[in-house]
Amino acid sequence: MNTNRKRTLLFGALLALVLGGAGCHRHQHAPADVAEGQAPDKILYEKSLEDIQNRRYDVARLTLQTLINTYPDSDYLAAAKLAIADSYFTEGTTTALTHAEVEYKDFITFFPNAPEVPLAQYRAALCHFRQLEKPDRDPTHARRAEEELQLLLRNYPTSEYAADSEKKLLQVQEVLAEGEYRVGRFYFIRPSPRAAAGRLARLVDRYPNFSRRDHALWMLGQIFQKEIPGYWLADPERAASYYARLVREHPVSEYAEDAKKELAGLSKPIPEPDPVLLARAQTLETIPMAKEDKPGLLGRLFGLLSSKPDMGEAAARLGPPPLEHSREEPAVFKPLYRPAEEQATVAVQTVEDAPAGTVVQAQAGQPDPNSPPAKSSNDKDNGKDSAARKKSFWRKLIPFI
Repeated sequence: MNTNRKRTLLFGALLALVLGGAGCHRHQHAPADVAEGQAPDKILYEKSLEDIQNRRYDVARLTLQTLINTYPDSDYLAAAKLAIADSYFTEGTTTALTHAEVEYKDFITFFPNAPEVPLAQYRAALCHFRQLEKPDRDPTHARRAEEELQLLLRNYPTSEYAADSEKKLLQVQEVLAEGEYRVGRFYFIRPSPRAAAGRLARLVDRYPNFSRRDHALWMLGQIFQKEIPGYWLADPERAASYYARLVREHPVSEYAEDAKKELAGLSKPIPEPDPVLLARAQTLETIPMAKEDKPGLLGRLFGLLSSKPDMGEAAARLGPPPLEHSREEPAVFKPLYRPAEEQATVAVQTVEDAPAGTVVQAQAGQPDPNSPPAKSSNDKDNGKDSAARKKSFWRKLIPFI
């Protein structure tokens, strides 16, 4: 018996097994007529595509794996590997998307020269993009989507998926930047200037297209301009640098005029707006938001209840999205409580007893005097029961929240 005859018989047995497994589904398949000389790998591949179209994903993957194991030299090998990934991607569940990304990455590794590689990279990014959450929730999928989209734009900048990838990268970076912004603003209001400066400095450096970047620059200027005695030293030079960036890079911002006044008060020159950024900002202001982009009352209500982020503010305000981030932390992350020559530590009981220009060391069992002063419990709720103070306004109004 020649080799072709053996392969035909083996294929017939395998195909009968696959069709028998699919018999429990709604559609029954008639036995395939496998004539000698007919390409069995092609039949398996086409059968799997039909199963994927009819949402028989498990059967399709079994058929494709049979093709890969039985015909390692088949011309359909790469297509079969990609079809397995597509079956998971089309299925669309959380678990399936996880498997889909792995399969797409395997396809890129084993077939780096295949013309479908940009498509595989694009869909690997979409596996995370589909699972984006709001800025105040877990940012894992947003970070992974950013990495995969950046990888596509760096490696395949001329592919047909580059334009949509750039748009999606702007949306992902808007979500990530919004998360940093909310935390930084919280610490700014608290106030905890070191924590706020760390978040906001990273934000303005990494995400130049963030819709609230101008406010982040304004808060940074305020942080370094004001001093908290015994805790935080002012740094007028750094404050002026952030005000100058605000005026230069966001010339039409509502904070631009205030930044100019602060620069004048610090006796610093007021920079001219960047002409390219000024023209771009003025162009964006003249483009009204499309009617379909404006959510109505029900849209806003469902947006509050949805776990999906609102990415309507994402726009190329300063240019294309950055394709990589610096690994170096900004200098603002370093301790800025006192200059090095004033770092003499004196062990005293209270801040009032410490000499001027020193950092007080906390005693055992005592609060750290270098942290921001705690608010008195009687500042707002004199005479109220302590248990009642723990309840927020919204818990009183809506008990089931």
